[in-house]
Amino acid sequence: MLEQAESRARFLSAGSLRNAQRTLPILEPLSAVSRMVAFISHDLRQPLTAILANAEFLTRSEMSEMQKNDSYQEIRWAIEQMNELVSSLLECSKGRDTLRPATRNIVDTVEHAIRTASVRQEFRRITIKHHHNGLAVGWFDSNRLERVVANLVLNACEAVSPDSGQVFVTTTGNRNCLQIGVWDNGPGIPPTIRDSVFQPFVTYGKIEGSGLGLAIAKKIVEDHGGEIYLDRRNATGTLIKITIPFAIPEGTIE
Repeated sequence: MLEQAESRARFLSAGSLRNAQRTLPILEPLSAVSRMVAFISHDLRQPLTAILANAEFLTRSEMSEMQKNDSYQEIRWAIEQMNELVSSLLECSKGRDTLRPATRNIVDTVEHAIRTASVRQEFRRITIKHHHNGLAVGWFDSNRLERVVANLVLNACEAVSPDSGQVFVTTTGNRNCLQIGVWDNGPGIPPTIRDSVFQPFVTYGKIEGSGLGLAIAKKIVEDHGGEIYLDRRNATGTLIKITIPFAIPEGTIE
């Protein structure tokens, strides 16, 4: 009797396992369009959050006219970002989504990316600073590089303490290349995922994290002909480094 019961239990377990396997979704590799849809859906949240936060600022009676104008300009810029993202999706659906590099100022790009993150209510007490060395003007797609920095800064803000968190962005430019570093004083990235941290859907320690921020950053940096990596020599927190070409093509009107 006992043997029959054990045999039946094994049979039911095997049958349940087969049923579960049939119901599990099969994860197929993402197509180029599917990947772009996922990336853009992820990044649309940033300007939407900025619009909501600045709209709330505008309702405060104690705001000066200058502060109201600043909030209004931030809303307009966020809407332009959304329009750019939707345009990128449309271009990708036609198979011709490309970079639009031009002569741009990296300090302006980074500062705006930082404002996108710092405007969020949960990040108000986090210290976010930017320091630049060398040339500030170079050749890159400002909208897309802003997405890179914004994603890195948002990831950093989510990793640190909301009361004592620190995030530092450094940029160094010369005639040949631009170097960007984003450091935070959070707990760091676990060794188990360091080799896959730039892959889509890899996330750690974030309840609602999608695992797309670093994957988006990697794609945009590589589209620029650059490199992004985790600095494993860093002793505390997390340090992400980027290097991209910065030279302005000859004959370009600056």
